[in-house]
Amino acid sequence: MESLSDLLVSELAELKRFCALIEEERKVLTGAQADRLPAIAAEKATLAGRLSQFETQRDALLVKSGFAKGRPGIEAWLANRPKAVVERRRWDELLKLATAARDGNETNGRLINLLLKQNQEALSVLLSGGAGSIYGADGQQRTMAGGKRSFGAV
Repeated sequence: MESLSDLLVSELAELKRFCALIEEERKVLTGAQADRLPAIAAEKATLAGRLSQFETQRDALLVKSGFAKGRPGIEAWLANRPKAVVERRRWDELLKLATAARDGNETNGRLINLLLKQNQEALSVLLSGGAGSIYGADGQQRTMAGGKRSFGAV
């Protein structure tokens, strides 16, 4: 089993990858590259699983060392180590990145909801079937007078 110091290094590296993936997801969402979203979602799920495993391992190591689980345990562990400057810096960075990941993920979620709403509204207009409809049930474009017109027809 890894030491807590080594585990923090590994956890921090994975969290950095997760944050980079959230940024990539935002670029894809704003750049109309929706075809890449399934692969990004799959990778995010894998990384989220790994990050959860790190937390479980960290808690197990803390308890094994006589400390509480979670943030209170890490804080006590750091306080108990007189020369834990590097570990303290890693832990602080981990907390900062975890907050950034949460915020970035929430922002992407709001962006996805906005894009979904826009797509639903556009589909509603196209499929409304009312008198002012742009397309008929046969998928052919209608003229404003209500007649049917084929694409490319002169």
